[in-house]
Parts: sequence; structure tokens; C-alpha cells
Amino acid sequence: MPTVLGLDSSTQSVSAVVLDTDSGSIIHEEAVSFGSDLPDYGQPSGFIPGGEGGEVHSDPLMWLDALELLFERLAARDTVDLGVIAAIAGSGQQHGSVYLDEGFEETVRNLDGSRTLKSQVLSHLTRQTAPIWMDTSTSEECAEIAQALGGNAEVCSRSGSIAIERFTGPQIRRFAKMSLDGWELTGVIHLVSSFMASMLAGRSVAIDHGDAAGMNLLNLSTGDWDETLLAATAPGLREKLPATRASSTIAGQVSPFFIERYGLNPDCEVVLFSGDNPSSLVGMGASRPGKVVISLGTSDTLFAAMPEPRTDPNGYGHVFGNPMGGFMSLICFLNGSLARERVKEDLGLEWADFGHRS
Repeated sequence: MPTVLGLDSSTQSVSAVVLDTDSGSIIHEEAVSFGSDLPDYGQPSGFIPGGEGGEVHSDPLMWLDALELLFERLAARDTVDLGVIAAIAGSGQQHGSVYLDEGFEETVRNLDGSRTLKSQVLSHLTRQTAPIWMDTSTSEECAEIAQALGGNAEVCSRSGSIAIERFTGPQIRRFAKMSLDGWELTGVIHLVSSFMASMLAGRSVAIDHGDAAGMNLLNLSTGDWDETLLAATAPGLREKLPATRASSTIAGQVSPFFIERYGLNPDCEVVLFSGDNPSSLVGMGASRPGKVVISLGTSDTLFAAMPEPRTDPNGYGHVFGNPMGGFMSLICFLNGSLARERVKEDLGLEWADFGHRS
């Protein structure tokens, strides 16, 4: 019975689903909430409260603590045998970025099973917090990138989106401008998806095409980093970015850290993680054109697969990579579940009340 493990590092939690691929059935689901399970971080909604000037950051060390707690819970379940897991794949909240020094590669290849992940990664962070998709602090950087390319229409035709505040490219530019020392120390920049996959695989892995397209840096035509966009974003950026690869790429076998601590099979393979939106496209059975999906989450999205990229120079829609091949179109509304929760709380209602009163 081939058994696989799917992970999701989202805005508010890290979750897992164990699947029997023969029957297509779910063996077990597990989740760690940043707010309720890791309250010491003081991030009840998955990000650091009180950011100024539109900054919304999270603590990547919190994600690592959540990952370890998740595996501890999985290992304790009678219904889960981590030793038979054949492969691990996953998703991460899109656009968020983690900044690490050159020593990260050696450390992640030689993780010590007697120490926590957090204690081993902390010294390699060149930026202590990670800007995430809710951040809107980079309007100036977006304008600078667009100007360098002669306008947002050119940015969009190359990358699939106009320069967007929450996208990784403008976030990188802001960091390179505001922290020259930190930028010089940075050896590699990972997305949330590739950072978490790197920890599982025990190596600094590539960024998949699905998530890379949400950075304002990937050229949709070539599937590689766009030299013009890189130059407009930050000096020496290509040397700090992992390679780009297809979403189906096997990053390698699982790190000995997870074998030693949680009993995973040494032959278990880690597949590149993707962004949460491209992964949702696949999970909803919409990886082929013909089906439109509406996803109600921390942000609300509408997306569908398409065989060829059709960009929107007005900036209302985005083009990302489809993990199953081809492309996907997406429209995003930032105010999703957090806004709904606020309305529920202000009205003193429970979720069941909305169904009764509709």
C-alpha cells in the first residue's frame, strides 16, 4: 500500500494529510496552529502584530517548531506508520521569503537529530523575520521595478503579473535597499515552500515553477529567472536564488534528521513543494482547463488552468505555473477569513448561525 504524506505551511498553521494512494483514501489528518499551539510566539493569526507602514512579517523559526510538533503528533498516532511513507510533497503560503547565509547549505545537509531545527537554523538567518503575502510595504519598490522595465505592461508580459507589493521580488528589493549588510550576508533566498522542503530533504532545494511565478522574477516563456527583472530588483540576485525546476522534481531522499527522530523510511523521497494556490488547483481536480475554483481562505481566490499564459496588463489577474504542466490564472482578494472572523466576532455569532440565518 503506497502511502504518502502531504504537508501545508499556511499563514496560520502547518498541517499534514497521510494518504493511501491505492484507494485514494485519507488515513489521517493533523495540524498545528501557530496561535493556539505555539502561543509564546505571540502571532495568533500567523504573523507579527503591529507592523508599520504596511509590513506584515512572520517568524520562520515558528514554522520550524510547528513542523517538529506536527511530526511528533503524527508519530504518536496509532493509525500512522511514518516508516512506510514513500514520498513527501507539500505547499506553502505564496510570496513569503526567507533570507539565509551561505552556511545554511552545509548545516541543512548535516542536521543534528539531538537538536531542534530552530536552534540549528537561527544563526543562518540574515533577516530575522519573513515578509509574507499580506505585506503591502513595497509600493515604492514596485514603482521602481516597473520604471526600470519601461512600465508594468512589460513586467506583466514577462512574469505574469504587474509588480505587486506582496510578491517576492519587490520584497527582496526593499530588503536590499534597507539592509545593505544583511543583503551582503545573504547567500540564498527561499520561498516558504522551498524553505520547508529544504528542511525535509536535507539540502537547499530548487523553487518549483508554480511558486516561482509569484515572485515577479520568473520568465513565463523560458521557465527560468528573467535577467532583466533580476537586474531591476537587486544587485547579484541570481547568485542568491535557487534554480527553478518542474513541480514534479524529486529533491532527494528525506533528511536523516527525520529518520532518526521520527522513524521515517530512509528511502522516502521528498518532492519539490509548490505554492498553496497552484497546489489547490491540483487538489481540486482542476489542473486541466475547464473547471474554475473559488477558494475561501485567509485570502479568497478564484483560479483555473490554462494551456498558454494570457496575462492581464491591468493587474487584476495573475499567471502562475500549473504543477501538472502549463499555467493557471488567478484573481486574489486579500481580505478573506480574517475579515469574516472579525464580522462574526463583532456580531457575537458562531459559524453555525450564518447557515441558519442565510
